[in-house]
Amino acid sequence: MLDFDTALQQLLDSHTCGLATLELPLAEAAGCILAEPLYAVYPSPMFDNSAMDGYAVCDPEGRLKSYTVISRIQAGEPTAAALQAGQAVRIFTGAPLPEGTTAVVPQEQTETDGDSVHITADIRPGQHMRLKAEEIEVGQELLAAGTRLNAAALGLAASQGYEQLSVFQPLNVTVFSSGNEVTEPGRSLGEGKIYDANRYQMMAWLQARGVAVTDGGILPDDLAGTENALKQAAATADVIITSGGASVGEADYLKQAVERVGTLSCHTLAIKPGKPFAWGHIGRTAVFVLPGNPVAAFVTANMLLLPVLNVLAGQQKRLGLPVVTAQAAFSTRKAIKRREFLRVATAINENGRLSAQLLPNQGSAMLATCVAADALCEVPAGTVIQEGDTVKLYLLV
Repeated sequence: MLDFDTALQQLLDSHTCGLATLELPLAEAAGCILAEPLYAVYPSPMFDNSAMDGYAVCDPEGRLKSYTVISRIQAGEPTAAALQAGQAVRIFTGAPLPEGTTAVVPQEQTETDGDSVHITADIRPGQHMRLKAEEIEVGQELLAAGTRLNAAALGLAASQGYEQLSVFQPLNVTVFSSGNEVTEPGRSLGEGKIYDANRYQMMAWLQARGVAVTDGGILPDDLAGTENALKQAAATADVIITSGGASVGEADYLKQAVERVGTLSCHTLAIKPGKPFAWGHIGRTAVFVLPGNPVAAFVTANMLLLPVLNVLAGQQKRLGLPVVTAQAAFSTRKAIKRREFLRVATAINENGRLSAQLLPNQGSAMLATCVAADALCEVPAGTVIQEGDTVKLYLLV
C-alpha cells in the first residue's frame, strides 16, 4: 500500500497549472487565483496622518500640558502650516499631520478653553501617528502570484488603485459517478440499487471552491459507453472526477476505459477510509478516480484531491485544509496498520483548549456523520489515542 504522504507528494509533483488568464474587474475577482504578482504603486500610508480624532500637538521637549490651537484639519483636506512648539491643531482620523507634529492626543484626554487645549493625560512621543510608508513601500510585493483573492486581498488591491487584476480562469471540472447499481435521485429504486450520493456531494464541494462544474451523470458498467463519455468530457474539461471502480476486484470498465484513451495510475493507499484511489490523464485533462463509498470519497477529496486541485487552479499557498492541534476528548480501542482520518466535532473545553469529540458511526458508508463533523482527526498508523492526548486536526472549511 502507498503511504499517504508519498501519494500526496506524487500527486503534487505530477500536476501543474496550465490555465489561461483573463483580466477581471475587482468586483468580479472574488475567489479567483491571482496570475501575476501585484506590486505597490503608492506607499501606505500615503502620507503622515492621524489615527484618532483629537489634537495634533508640537512638543519637542515633552513637557507641555497646554497648547494654542491654530487650525482645524478634516480627512481629505490639505495639511496645515507647520506647527511650532506649543501649538496644536484640531484633527480628525485620517487627516494629514502638519509638519512638526510630535503626537496626537485623543479628544477624550483634552479640555478646551477658547483657542487653548489642555491635556489631561500623559503623552507618549509619536502616539496615534500613522507615518508615511510604515506599512508598505513603493515597489513592495503586495500579493504573490497564486494568491486566492479573498476580501482582504481585494481591499488591499483597491487601496493601491488597481481597477482590474490578471487571474487564472476557473478550473472546469466534469464529475461522474459509475456503476450499474447507482440510481439518479428522484427515480424509483430497483432491487440492489442505491441513490447517487457521491456525484452530488462532489459537485457541491467543488462549487463551494469556485470551480466551474459540469455534471457528467452516471457511467454504466459498459466499456464502450464509458470510453466515449470520458473522451467527450476530456475535450472541454480541465479535470475529470469519478467515483467507484477503483477497488481491486471490481468490474474494471472505468479503469480500462481511461487506460484506452489515456493513462491511469491505480493505488491502494495506506489510509482509512479511502484505500482505493487512482489518477491519470486523458490528453491534457487530469483524471481522478475516488473510492465508491461516500465517506471514503469525502475523505480523499479533502485530503488528497483538494491540494492537487489548488495546484491545477494556480494556487501556491495553503494548498490543503487548515491544520490545528487539539486535545482528544476520546480514546481509540486499538491501533491499525493504516493512517486513519476520524470525523470529529470541535469545541473549547473547560481548560480553554480546543478539543475534539469523536462522532459515532465512523463507517465508510455512513455519510450522516460527515454533516456533523467540522474536522478530520489524523491517527497515525500503529497509534492508539488516549483521552487528553494532543491530536492533529484538519479543519473542514
